[in-house]
Amino acid sequence: MQKMDEIDKKIMFEIDKNSRRSINEISKILKLKKDTVAYRIKQLEDNKIIQGYYTVIDYSKLGYILLRYYVKFQNTTLELEEEIINHLVNSKSIFTVYKTEGDWDLALGFLVKSLEEFNNILINFQEKYKKYMHSHNVAIFIEYIQYLKNYLVEEKLRDHSGIIIGKSQKTEIDELDIKILKEISKNAKFSLIELSKKLNLSSMALIYRIKQLEKKKVILSYKALIDYTKLNYEYYKIDLDIEDITKLKQLQQFAKNHPNIIFEDRTIGSSDFEFDAELQGYDAFYNLIKEIKIKFPGILRTYKYYKAKKIYKYIYFPEE
Repeated sequence: MQKMDEIDKKIMFEIDKNSRRSINEISKILKLKKDTVAYRIKQLEDNKIIQGYYTVIDYSKLGYILLRYYVKFQNTTLELEEEIINHLVNSKSIFTVYKTEGDWDLALGFLVKSLEEFNNILINFQEKYKKYMHSHNVAIFIEYIQYLKNYLVEEKLRDHSGIIIGKSQKTEIDELDIKILKEISKNAKFSLIELSKKLNLSSMALIYRIKQLEKKKVILSYKALIDYTKLNYEYYKIDLDIEDITKLKQLQQFAKNHPNIIFEDRTIGSSDFEFDAELQGYDAFYNLIKEIKIKFPGILRTYKYYKAKKIYKYIYFPEE
């Protein structure tokens, strides 16, 4: 594994703010030589610390509903669990499949056009595998907020602004826009020339369409896919049941300002407050819960959590 220093972390932080920034822009921000920045980014990519670049797209602008579904197994074997996971991975309506430990064994994300569509998928799944499910849990996302990986840098360099995804009216876009979004969703560092050739479109027309998608807030950001495990971090999802709902805004502010919290999830049908954090092991997770209890005495009724063990599927644009 590549040994990383503070400069590497600052570079990753700037790329995660906007992965389409040029080497020249990053070098000016960090007051480093362009050759140094280029070399370090290449090393981070070669060592798979930066695994790729993706575009953040507001699914609600495309008419999709996001749901999450947790499953706790019973009476299974490893082979049967793999069969169940493969079944889920092959579903086009499921965009995330996580094998987890903690209160749940699986965490799934669904992108559907209607709740009826989700219900039909769920019935089909449960007809095959319900007897192997000890418990399960469904929630509908209202929106979620994505924060930067502020733990990468010292406090004075942190940026606590967030990207809000969801809760938007559907925006009218055409098939060509859909093709553009599909391409750039999985490669935020796309070449305008190569993409325009692939789509049989002039560079100027492509630039115009992308600018329009940004203006309409269909495209929200361009980010780096950073392998947190190579930074010695683990991914935790925490769902809180709170005693005093009037303290919710204070919890939201806490999440926004915490350097390790990278998502705040606002859902219907399950917990009062949910967030995702990248932490350096179980002790850090325990200390985060302890910090909440100290800062908000008496607020926490109970909580559930999972730690991501393996990501079987994660796509950035709905499959048709």
